[in-house]
Amino acid sequence: MNDDGREVRLEVRIDASAETVYALLTDATQMKTWLAELVDADTTPGGVFRISGPPGVSIEGTYLEAVPNRKVVFTWGGVEGLEPGQSTVEILLEADAAGTLVRLRHYGLPGDAVESHRLGWINSGLAKLKDAAEGRKPARLCLSDLAAQREGLG
Repeated sequence: MNDDGREVRLEVRIDASAETVYALLTDATQMKTWLAELVDADTTPGGVFRISGPPGVSIEGTYLEAVPNRKVVFTWGGVEGLEPGQSTVEILLEADAAGTLVRLRHYGLPGDAVESHRLGWINSGLAKLKDAAEGRKPARLCLSDLAAQREGLG
């Protein structure tokens, strides 16, 4: 987190190409393998970013920037006390011989939402992205994790 506690910064190394990781972040069909049951994704600036799954679990925003195999930025909200599009997620991809270093920055978060989003990215989002990119099928989708957490099934 930064000094004012309003953002999450994380990174993870993924044993897959930047092209593979980028596709998992921008292609609706591939996003359905790890993120959510229903995905609308239009990576043009101002294009829709919408994921939903179990009833009552939906995240909405817009894509702000998409640089193939290097960077994806979209607004995020609708869960954990956030209005649709209230915060911003920036994901940088740095390819090297060993795979891809993924750097995530989630900012514009209200202070009371930082910890739940930090844990969500660590335990679900980035973990499932890594699994999908490395060829492992996640046990359940990210939004299914969120629904289970809400119901106390963790």
